[in-house]
Amino acid sequence: MQVDQDPDSEVIRRLPAPIATLLKSTEPYLEDYFSLDFPAALRAAGFGAVRRVPCDPRHRVLVATRLTPSR
Repeated sequence: MQVDQDPDSEVIRRLPAPIATLLKSTEPYLEDYFSLDFPAALRAAGFGAVRRVPCDPRHRVLVATRLTPSR
């Protein structure tokens, strides 16, 4: 399970430019994170049944099941 900001959130997408700039200044890897297809990365790492569940207007929970044994 992973909880973080949801790049698909309408709240995030509609942030005024000064607020978005402030947010990026406190989260130096935010643009890299937002450009990552995290559900696809989970599937590529051997997880399946990836579900996105909104937990508030700005955040999501990603839930996935490990398909292959971890070593």
